[in-house]
Amino acid sequence: MNPPPALEFVLVSSDYALMQSVSRAAKKYGAKFVLVPTAHEARECLNRRKIDGVFVDMEVPGALGLIESTRKGTSNSKSVIFACLVNAKESTQILAVGANFLLRKPLTEEGAAMHITISKGLLLREQRRYFRHPANLTVTLKEGEFEQQARITDLSGGGMAVRTVKPLKHGAVLDFIFELSTGVRVSARGQVAWVNSEGMAGIMLQTLRGKGGEQLNAWLAAREKMELKETTAEE
Repeated sequence: MNPPPALEFVLVSSDYALMQSVSRAAKKYGAKFVLVPTAHEARECLNRRKIDGVFVDMEVPGALGLIESTRKGTSNSKSVIFACLVNAKESTQILAVGANFLLRKPLTEEGAAMHITISKGLLLREQRRYFRHPANLTVTLKEGEFEQQARITDLSGGGMAVRTVKPLKHGAVLDFIFELSTGVRVSARGQVAWVNSEGMAGIMLQTLRGKGGEQLNAWLAAREKMELKETTAEE
């Protein structure tokens, strides 16, 4: 089992100097880097893939709207957004639509790297929500009066894949209970995000009751450490 994938950043800009600084800073972290020159192309990119951090050059036409639409979207609403700006007068508005950090232009490689370091906790926590760990756990699913036993095949902090006997409906809201391999029972509510013809479904976690969130995060962190050790030993 491999550890979580490398962080992935997008830079929305046609500024060569800014591209050099951000790409070099990203490489220091072994991160992937994608450059898109326009807000339109950035939206298409963000709709297609999960991105950890987005650097937005505020001189790009439509930059403010891009930040706002990213925050209101589904796939990258939790991404860390770095707004790169010349005029500090725009700061309040940029933060209001959802930017996490303001970086002044011209931006140095050291400045970009420093902000990635500061935001690393946010970046890794969000990545953990989406990195799926293989699992083989029994789960009880309940929709209204109907209840069934199913099998969790993979699990993350943001959702899980299950194999069911009776097909689930796309968009259905379910209550469910499952027991982690540590013996801890987790009670939660979620929504069916996808289904297929093979009896599989993806459930997005919405609410974890009691200390469920803490317990699941602890389990995921322990799994990551174990998987990282196994990978290191194989190497």
